[in-house]
Amino acid sequence: MRIQDMVLVIANIKGSEKNMLMTLKEYKEEYLFVPALSREESAQTLKELFDTKLSAPGEGWAEHYITANKSFYAKFCSGSDELQCFLCGSYNDDKEFQFDREESSQECMRALEEYNLDVNGGMKGCMFHYEQEEHEFKQGEVLHNFNGTDYKVMERYSKNNLLMMNMASGQFLVAVGVQCYSRYPYAGEYTKENAETGIEWGHGVYLSATPSEIDFVGLRSEYCEPYHQKGDSFPIEIREVLSRVENIEAETLGDAIDKAMELYKNSEVVLDAEDFKDVSYLPAKAGGR
Repeated sequence: MRIQDMVLVIANIKGSEKNMLMTLKEYKEEYLFVPALSREESAQTLKELFDTKLSAPGEGWAEHYITANKSFYAKFCSGSDELQCFLCGSYNDDKEFQFDREESSQECMRALEEYNLDVNGGMKGCMFHYEQEEHEFKQGEVLHNFNGTDYKVMERYSKNNLLMMNMASGQFLVAVGVQCYSRYPYAGEYTKENAETGIEWGHGVYLSATPSEIDFVGLRSEYCEPYHQKGDSFPIEIREVLSRVENIEAETLGDAIDKAMELYKNSEVVLDAEDFKDVSYLPAKAGGR
């Protein structure tokens, strides 16, 4: 069983909390499709549960209330870090919470044994066996990090240097030395059901979530392999940006744009050095302009 297939459940009964690990099937049977909830309420709560697959660790719990004094909070586990935090009570308001072995899925309890974890989140040994895999990273693909976060590859700087975006927060980062691994429970055997693929990297440069605040040209010069090539000469494109605002009298915006185009084509509006806004220096294809 993969950790990401576990459902973390916190039951709050009159202020006292108990934690459980369940399979999706058992959680639906025990707590969703029950007489206390209408079919519409059950379906909506199930949708909210699946939405937690996109939430950050410890956040975005799906909530539903059975009675005024009985409520449940649940989410899919994102990874080993979140599982350990859940087991040790990091997400509980009641610091005297109990872990309920009997109500937990037996499949989940067996998985804890295979991952060398006790019910308090303590490690009894190595959790995973890792095997490195060859993978050609591509722009646009979504990669899963073993910390439970998904990242989209925004730009590939080199074979193992990637500009990525955190899918949950939108934050950009440069991951240096990215490697792809498969892993499975250390005390278990490899199966398709318990193996997962993910990435790790040597170190990361964490950036803003606002693209306009990021110096992408500078990042390319530092982390792109082509920038470190040696030779006698290289084609470099020098690109200037000239910009000016003209007030154009017209009945509609479309008419104003058409008039501005005509003025520019007829050299009635000519941009010069006073309109300079920016310059960039980029590698160009040999023989290109």
